[in-house]
Amino acid sequence: MIAITELTDQDRINWDGYVQTAAYGLPHHLSGWRQVLHKTHGYETPFLMARAGERVVGVLPIFLVHSFLVGNTAMTMPGGLCAESEEVAAQLIACGEDIARQAKAKRFLLQDTRRAWSGDLHTTSDHVHWIVDVRTDPDELWKGLGGNIRRQVRIARRNGLTAEIDRTGTCLGEFYDVFSRCTHQFGTPVFGRDFLEHIIETFPMGFNIALVRKEGQPIGGYFQLQMGHTVYGMWGATLREYFKERPVYLAYWEMLSDACENGYHFLDMGRSPAGSNASKYKGQWGGASKPIYQQVASLTKPHAAAGEVNGMQGNGRSQLFMRLWPKLPLPAVQYLGPKLRRHVPFA
Repeated sequence: MIAITELTDQDRINWDGYVQTAAYGLPHHLSGWRQVLHKTHGYETPFLMARAGERVVGVLPIFLVHSFLVGNTAMTMPGGLCAESEEVAAQLIACGEDIARQAKAKRFLLQDTRRAWSGDLHTTSDHVHWIVDVRTDPDELWKGLGGNIRRQVRIARRNGLTAEIDRTGTCLGEFYDVFSRCTHQFGTPVFGRDFLEHIIETFPMGFNIALVRKEGQPIGGYFQLQMGHTVYGMWGATLREYFKERPVYLAYWEMLSDACENGYHFLDMGRSPAGSNASKYKGQWGGASKPIYQQVASLTKPHAAAGEVNGMQGNGRSQLFMRLWPKLPLPAVQYLGPKLRRHVPFA
């Protein structure tokens, strides 16, 4: 008999204990995200937990977005739901859809789930994530890389680039400054710095920041999460004007070697569109790609789920927006970006 309840503060230890040992458990499933999302955006966060007796057998971290841009949506954290069986998943999904209907949401979205759960959901898989095995020593890891990768890292060093990995949060300001400049260049609204501050506050041992510098100035940065034996890439970019100096190669090598030196088993390089240049680049590092799924139920228009996915992931208007956004001054986008991102989180 499966019982579905909403997460309480008293349940957090059991919730997180399950996530940290579950086959599909990700740092995105941890209970602390409820606090991060509420403090940053004020979202309602009905996190659902499934129990079989006293044993936790599944979790579904939902938050409700009231958006004038894409319509009201009930969605999961990136990573979707985590459950030990299809039966548990089906019950969690049914409860999630009920909550979405009560909130008058247009859609219920399992976001970036690592498994395509069965049921009456429209499923797409346009992204992959690359996982590199780092269960070796740094010298062997280096020798195992392709000759071109090693050459690019050496070029970055000859160009005077340096990299560091920060686990204290000291580099957050520098990271946010360079990352907001990068997202401006790429036409993407940036989230607020307070979002990252709340992550660090909530998960003080669960993150790291990689910074690449040129003559002491940050030119690229990467924010990663850590849980169990894996480091997970989340947000990162490098300023376009420095691409030719190979900062991305140096950053990824330092992140891989750091994970290796600190006893992690895997580096998840984060999601990329399947077949994209970004995905092909990550494939050079010797990892394996795995699919990421979006699963959605349309709650207002029967048989419209495919359109709901397209509406969430972008259209012609979003392409126009991406062309116009870089033309705005940086202070304006740093002010407006967090206000827009509240309506399209984890874009």
